[in-house]
Amino acid sequence: MIGLATLAALALPLASVTAQFGLGGSSKPAPDSAAPPAVSSASPRAAVQEFLRLADTGDFDAAASYLALSPSATSRGPQLARRFKVVLDQRLALDPALLSPLAIGDTTDGDITSDVVGSIATRGGDVAVRLVRTARTSGAVRWQFAAGTVSQVDAWYDELGAPFLRDRLPASMMREGPFNVFYWQWVALAIALPLLILVSWLLGAGLRAVLGRIARRTVTDWDDLLLASLRGPFRLWAGSIVALPVLGLLQLNPRVDGFLSALVRGLALIALFWALLRIIGLVQQRLVQSAVATGQSQARTLVPLLSNILRVTLAIVALLVALSQFGYPVTTLLAGLGIGGIAVALAAQKTVEHLFGSVSLAADRAFRVGDWVRVGTTEGEVERIGLRSTSIRTIERTVVRVPNGRLADDRIETFGERDRMAFRTDLDLTYDTTPEQFETIRADVEAALRAHPAIWPERVRVYLTAFGESAIRMNVTCWFQTTDINEFVKYRHDMMLEFMRIVRRHGSGFAFPSRTVYHVGASGTPPVTVD
Repeated sequence: MIGLATLAALALPLASVTAQFGLGGSSKPAPDSAAPPAVSSASPRAAVQEFLRLADTGDFDAAASYLALSPSATSRGPQLARRFKVVLDQRLALDPALLSPLAIGDTTDGDITSDVVGSIATRGGDVAVRLVRTARTSGAVRWQFAAGTVSQVDAWYDELGAPFLRDRLPASMMREGPFNVFYWQWVALAIALPLLILVSWLLGAGLRAVLGRIARRTVTDWDDLLLASLRGPFRLWAGSIVALPVLGLLQLNPRVDGFLSALVRGLALIALFWALLRIIGLVQQRLVQSAVATGQSQARTLVPLLSNILRVTLAIVALLVALSQFGYPVTTLLAGLGIGGIAVALAAQKTVEHLFGSVSLAADRAFRVGDWVRVGTTEGEVERIGLRSTSIRTIERTVVRVPNGRLADDRIETFGERDRMAFRTDLDLTYDTTPEQFETIRADVEAALRAHPAIWPERVRVYLTAFGESAIRMNVTCWFQTTDINEFVKYRHDMMLEFMRIVRRHGSGFAFPSRTVYHVGASGTPPVTVD
């Protein structure tokens, strides 16, 4: 179960790193439209895309043409373009696809001369980053970053990358590395990770020592076991809680900060669900032990089944919560399940059938773990009742797994429900046994059965039932008051030996298959008897 929550918290965001990095930024929403319009080369979107492309290739001279520079700042155009690119990388999760593709820009805000690209958080509050529409001498229209925005580039740039470190670190450490993260921030992350592990271990050990003293004073051992089982989840939770202020100190760019913050929140949720899984396992263990001690064998079947259902439900909830933490539209996903549920139901109808079969078996108490059952041609001891199938250990020591959906519809013969065990056998006596001998043998056999201490006295039947081809058949039917197969086999063994003694004592014997043929020859020749 933990694997599912971990996959949701780690694998899913890594599959869409670029999209998830934008969680911490503030950018302008895309206008609603039935069909995406063609992107104009003179649109705000095209202007921002071209500025970013030129800056990424290092052509800051050309990139400066997209800045509305004042006459005094014209000579610093390339420098301002470079600094502005760094500011955008570090402080604004900019997605050009969200900007207007029309040459006239976004007119829904009532302003046809400028568009807001996003906002940058400063000590004095959020400052809008604007594009303005300008006309060239040739009459062509283009979009540039507004003069008011360009005038603040130096101030924004000076606040980047922890200014108190700017004069204390080499210039190489203040350059951007992968994902627009400064090299000093990468070093800080590498140092912070082992420190977080150490701090979480120390916090866990300290709190466990304090709670351990309290738990030792209680009369129950539940709290002691709970404390031991929650050691791992608490360390993970403590590490994630400490990591949040550490990320704030590093002042990462909004893309990386948003991703790591979501990851830390996901780890905290994993710790929570991990703890719940541990609690479910502990409760299951104690309930099974209590059921065994009190003789409630049915609980050995129901408790593991209910625990598995709880684990699956918890895993689904953990998956949905993890998806929501990384910005996935969970409500849309749940709404889509209404339509997709039809396809899922058709594809997984057998699985659902087996799941409901397991619930039906548990509700009807058809059998329990440890019972000897016969299902169709399969006979053996029930070892496990799962959500999908039931495992039966046969007398050959092989394991047969029968789907619960089939079990719910099949004929189940449960030997564990017997209150006594039947003993049936036929005694075939030879035809030279006289009626008097037969009656005496019958009476002694019945008396021997009734004298046995484990016999059920209300029904002991010993009667002549048939004249076979080679024997007079005496049927014996009775019940021993035991449910232990080993005791039953011993009782049956003793009684059948006693039957042999009774038959021999009265001068009779057991018949075996034989046939007498009378062959009549020619006239005057005596008949020949062949046995």
